[in-house]
Amino acid sequence: MSNSEDRQILKHVREMVQGARKWLRINRDLLTAAQVLAITTKIEELEQALKTDNAKAAAMRSDELEQKIHGALPPQKSPTIRENVEVLLVAVIVAMAVRTFFIQPFKIPTGSMQPTLYGVFPAPNDRPSSYVDRPPNMLERLAGIIFQGNMYEDYGFRRRGDHIFVDKISYHFRKPRRGEVIVFDTTHIPEIPAPSRGNFYIKRLIGLENDTIQIKPPYVLVNGEVLDGRDAFKRIYSCTNDYNGYVIPDTFPSAKYFPSSASTYTVPPKHLFPMGDNSRSSLDGRFWGSVPQEDVVGRAVFVYWPFTSRFGRVD
Repeated sequence: MSNSEDRQILKHVREMVQGARKWLRINRDLLTAAQVLAITTKIEELEQALKTDNAKAAAMRSDELEQKIHGALPPQKSPTIRENVEVLLVAVIVAMAVRTFFIQPFKIPTGSMQPTLYGVFPAPNDRPSSYVDRPPNMLERLAGIIFQGNMYEDYGFRRRGDHIFVDKISYHFRKPRRGEVIVFDTTHIPEIPAPSRGNFYIKRLIGLENDTIQIKPPYVLVNGEVLDGRDAFKRIYSCTNDYNGYVIPDTFPSAKYFPSSASTYTVPPKHLFPMGDNSRSSLDGRFWGSVPQEDVVGRAVFVYWPFTSRFGRVD
């Protein structure tokens, strides 16, 4: 053999030694003491052959070691299936980690954030959207279900709520900002009716701790000034394109914290004050106050389904 071939063989054998030692560390608990001793002996013999730079002897010892390793454990049944299962398990673990620490999907159940985000529409107590001229055929129904989230009924259809991704990590590095759309747990809000308490709500963040809130339709004031730091507020104040501005709820009994436009509310320390964009139909901070900061899950960042005009970044 040429010197070049010898060098290639010796390089391969050195890699074989490293791989064999790593394999032995990983599988030691599956081997008997005799098997461990036999493989260790073969590795040492191979290392001795390397010291002499004898490529022929090293290649022979390498083959012996490889046979000893292959015979140490019984062959696996259906190795392809096992590999696929392992890949699937790793994917599930990664997905769970992402959901737990980074991004979590949520479904919008109600219309309190319309028209920014839609829940089931029309509302369950309303008549479904009627067919304009004829019922859709099978392909049209399938496309409507997949792309628009339609739920077909005998005389029309409803649309499923928007599905969004919520960023769960940003607030570990910075504080929430006015105007962001947040998702929070309602477990520790005692003024929310018991049947609804413990659910996740989605609203727009209006007030931070120690802020003073006032509603002068269609505006919301924070510390005496109209809140307009985001384009979203300008859309809401415009009272166009299905936005209605911020209102004093016309309910009986009236909203506890905002019975009139002269009412003010100061956000307690370590709390946040949220309101829905659909101010005429939103059970929000006007009725039950503020949210403990620790109960905020994260901020809504992206509508990923259905594929409507709202698909994309949440503002």
